[in-house]
Amino acid sequence: MKISTIQRTSTPELVVRELLQNIKDGDLKPGDKLPPERFLAQSFGVSRSSVREAITAMVLVGYLEVTQGKGIFLKDDIPSPYLLSSTLRDVLDAYWTLDILETRQIMECSLVTLAVKRADSSDIEKLRAALEQMEQSLDDLEGFYQADFAFHNAICEATNNEVMAEMLKIIIAKTHAHYLKFLPDALCKPKEALATARRIVDCIEQGNAREASKQMIEHLEIVSSELVRLIPEAESYREDVDTIFYTWPSDD
Repeated sequence: MKISTIQRTSTPELVVRELLQNIKDGDLKPGDKLPPERFLAQSFGVSRSSVREAITAMVLVGYLEVTQGKGIFLKDDIPSPYLLSSTLRDVLDAYWTLDILETRQIMECSLVTLAVKRADSSDIEKLRAALEQMEQSLDDLEGFYQADFAFHNAICEATNNEVMAEMLKIIIAKTHAHYLKFLPDALCKPKEALATARRIVDCIEQGNAREASKQMIEHLEIVSSELVRLIPEAESYREDVDTIFYTWPSDD
């Protein structure tokens, strides 16, 4: 198969496009075994994790198949290689979004426990104001996202830890940007999000750190569970990645 170096700004989608071009040109034929992960990463000039994301997505949507103990092969009955299918792109985007949500959950559950310890009356007022804004925006999705963003920013500020707060604000902004790719009206459940947000504020005000962290998990999982429901391949992607690459020798 022919391999051309990808620019360092490459994403897994560009790795997919290179592989699809090889299929289109006939350099990668049905039944062909894919080269090892390390070889592809070095040849394309990308990280091994980018190769893994691209290959796993292609396995899940039917371009490639795994043969236990032998490797990964191009299937006989593959989708059209001429266009990157919307499903394949959705799997890649959904996986990235789930990664962001996972990172955010780890950070924000820690931050909310700090907010419980450090929030003062002015912080509580900001949180209550954000809740009121969320309630007034239940029928306005864009407005609700803005209010939700204000709610999470208020939690960040209540921690009095500027470094962690600024890091989380960046992640929150990225999360909201990615929501727009996946039918945000279907992803967001404003009433459920508002209910969990209210419980979080109650916990902060009552000084209950453990329950605040629990409620934050529920609040953030509203979107991740809806994303998996809309793009079921995304969860398979995450569950199957280790199984897929266990069968793909990286050095031969």
